This record gives sequence, C-alpha cells and structure tokens, in this order.
Amino acid sequence: MKSMTGFGRAKKHCANYDISIDISSVNKKGMELSVSMPREWAPMERLMAQTLKKTVTRGKISVSVRAENRQEGTDIPLDDPRLHEIFNRLKQTCSAFEVKFEPTADLVIKIAEMLSVGNSSADWEELWKEIEPSFEEAAMRLDDMRRTEGETLKSDLKMRLQAVYEMVCAVEKASRDAPQKYREQLLQRLANAGLELDTNDDRVLKEICIFADRCDICEETTRLKSHIDQFLSAMEETDPVGRKMDFICQEMGREINTIASKANSLEVTKIAIDLKNELERIREQTQNIE
Repeated sequence: MKSMTGFGRAKKHCANYDISIDISSVNKKGMELSVSMPREWAPMERLMAQTLKKTVTRGKISVSVRAENRQEGTDIPLDDPRLHEIFNRLKQTCSAFEVKFEPTADLVIKIAEMLSVGNSSADWEELWKEIEPSFEEAAMRLDDMRRTEGETLKSDLKMRLQAVYEMVCAVEKASRDAPQKYREQLLQRLANAGLELDTNDDRVLKEICIFADRCDICEETTRLKSHIDQFLSAMEETDPVGRKMDFICQEMGREINTIASKANSLEVTKIAIDLKNELERIREQTQNIE
C-alpha cells in the first residue's frame, strides 16, 4: 500500500552542465503529469511519463528539470541575436497592452541562461541517454517515500478500524435487550394510563414484534464487520487499492446511516454519531492512498 504523497531528487553532472531532477506527487483521482524543463527538451516528457508509469498509477506528479551550464564564457551569450529578438518582441507586446517595458539586469541574465541551455542541448536523445539513470533514481526515491508514507497511513488506519470495530460491538450490546426494554416501557405506559392488559395479549405481542423487527440491526453490524475485514485485507495487497478502499468506506457509511435510522435509544444514537465521525477520518486518509 502506497501513499500518493512523495518526493524524489537526483543530480547528474554532464560534460557541459549540471542537471538537477525533482519529482513530487500529491493526491489526485487519476494520474496527471506536469513537467517543467528547458523548451528544447520537451520531447523527453513522453519518455519521463513512461518511466513514471512503471511505479505510479495515481496522483498529480510534478517534474522539475533544471540545468546549469558549466562552460566558461558561453553560459551567458549576451551577443546572441535571439536575445535581442526576444526583447524586441517583449517590447512590442508591452506597447500593444500599453504597459511600460522596463527590463532589468536579472531578466537579461535569466533569458540568456535559457538560450545557453538551448544551445548546449540540441540533441535531446543523446542527453536522455545520459540523464535517464538519474531520472529513474529520482523516480525510485519518490516511490520509496510513497511506500514509507503508505506504511504510516496503514498503522493509523488499523488503529481507527479497531476503534470502529469496538463501537460496532458496543452497538450490538446496547441493542441486544431493546425488545425486552420496549416491552417493559410499553406495559408501564399502559399501566400509567389505567389500561391493564395481559402481558400475553396478542395486541401487546404484535406491537413488540413490530418494534423488534424495526430496530433489528444484526444485518447491518454483520456487514460492517465484514467491510472492516475487507478493508484490512486490502491494506495488505501490493496493487493500488485506494479506489477499492474508497468504495468500502461508502458501503460502511450506508450501514452506519441505517443503524442511526434504526436507533432505539440515546446510547445507540451516540455511538452511531461516533461511528460517522471515525469513518469520516478514515475516508480522509484513504484519499491519500494510491
């Protein structure tokens, strides 16, 4: 079981520049990949996606690839004609929107560095061969962190499921004598009203039978316990189980709602509320599981 939250980093020292690769992920229903890297390396995105899909099936994945040119005298090509062309276009765009064009030295250097990276990375296929092992290393570290986070979530979920199981047992115990208590209360109300009826009167027995059937929660508690067992089993699976857990939570919620609607005492109502609260915490945790 893995979390959808993680981070991995790796670095590669090439002949002309140093490359830093960061991969982070957060929870999302499907898989979404966002890549930030020099424009000339854009064709690599498809290969990066193929590598990540080996270990990731769900989550919003952000990849950042940064390059620092180490060639002396060529890292800031201020005489590059493209630099002047870019600034001319920026100036025209600002003029069209009636915005002041006030370039700073920092902006000049950043654009020049981008051009430098582009000049030194024309053959992206050869570059990918160099950085692929580092990318796989970053992806592996991401996966390791997701697994570690998954183990933490597993421990928390086991604790919460145990609490749910104990509350289900408490509901069963509180509901066990409900028909007998209702019978006593019914006879007492009849006596207080001055109506003396035989305890074996068919009308009394029929009323008690209807009440017993209406407040019976044996099916709901049995299914709840079964769902807990299914959830625990899912946590031991190696395949992605986040969607499966989310479905089990929905089914548990249905059973708890039914128990609450059948509540025949204040004690059962309170336990049903606690069950809803605990299930909501479990559902929130499952949103982070792959």
